[in-house]
Amino acid sequence: MPDSKPQLTGPVDGAKQPDNRRQQAWPWGIGLVARQGELATEIAAALREMNAACELVVPPSVPPFELAAMVEKYRPKVLFVELAAVGIPAHEWITLVRAGADTPVIIAIHANEDPAEMIAAMRAGATEFLSLPVRPALFELLDRVATLLEARQVSTGEPGKLVGILSAKGGCGATTLACHLSCGLQLAGGGGRVLMADLDHQAPAAHRIFGMAEYQGVQEAFDSVRRLNSACWPEFVRPVGAGSMVDILGASLPGSAPVGGHTEPWRIESLFRFLRRHYSWILADLGRHLNPSNWAYFAHLDALLVVTAPDVLALYQTRSILQMLTNRGFEKSRVRLILNRNQDSPQDFWIESIEQMFDMSVLAVLPHDAPTLSRAAAEKFEFPATSGYGRSITKLAGRILHQGGPDSARKRAA
Repeated sequence: MPDSKPQLTGPVDGAKQPDNRRQQAWPWGIGLVARQGELATEIAAALREMNAACELVVPPSVPPFELAAMVEKYRPKVLFVELAAVGIPAHEWITLVRAGADTPVIIAIHANEDPAEMIAAMRAGATEFLSLPVRPALFELLDRVATLLEARQVSTGEPGKLVGILSAKGGCGATTLACHLSCGLQLAGGGGRVLMADLDHQAPAAHRIFGMAEYQGVQEAFDSVRRLNSACWPEFVRPVGAGSMVDILGASLPGSAPVGGHTEPWRIESLFRFLRRHYSWILADLGRHLNPSNWAYFAHLDALLVVTAPDVLALYQTRSILQMLTNRGFEKSRVRLILNRNQDSPQDFWIESIEQMFDMSVLAVLPHDAPTLSRAAAEKFEFPATSGYGRSITKLAGRILHQGGPDSARKRAA
């Protein structure tokens, strides 16, 4: 068996310009078992377009036991195979090469869309069938295969946590808190990726706080849940800065149909399950008050932060939200109360009065730090770690990460 990766020879002709939408490298190795010719050349060119690593390229005349050894060495997750040219029955060839494993996924290739070859390949154990022309079918095919591969993966770590943030009314600063808390959680959580999902379909504003252009990602992600995988996910999110470990999933534009009210529940569940596999924390800005467009998300939340402010209307709305949540069966143990935009350091009796009013602890009291927030709005976004507001957010992130019970929830910043 050769030590170096066998390669097909000959120039690649007719290669298209790279698709700018496919800048993220396809994360799994690929092998190509084919004769030299137009079919192999077109597949190789298309794989280069999507930054896919071709771990091995060999002719179909290579004996199956030798190829099985190469597969064991290079561990490609996908094999494009010209099954009609392997010289033995296709099902025997696949069995020998896989050696009892469920990978690599076999994609049968043929120069033309021959129904007899397609049926024979599927009966032999191929997952997909590809013929000329390979574009755009190959891109769509690999999206499906990537979703299959991710579904097969056994996760060794705990799934990410999904936290909803709900404003008692407009003006409580919940979106500002959510954006800063996403950065605070990323810093306090040991470097894991964090997603800020703007699910406020009435007045989305997260992009403005991060100093980003408005874009839509939520509806497109729900529409594409069948093909979501690590390779295509960057099409839907944006990092909040160069090299940032915090991503933003942009909301639908105001006035569009509410996603939560019209998207099938299985799409919502599928998207959140995908997010939990790829992020340590997901913060979901749910907008203001309970409404048809955000209620569909509540069943999937690990915790809900209700953001209120020290004014009569906000506290009245907070009472209404808590009562409605209780009436609809949402567990009170998942609700946390945050008092935001506090003008001065509150006296203990003021906090205790609020806690008695709602029969629950106040998790955090955040100051009304207008100078810090106005500077953040006017300049490039940076987490204000040294300001009073930034220190309060950092403490809140620590509490969310390391909550130990009711007593720890009552400890507040000095």
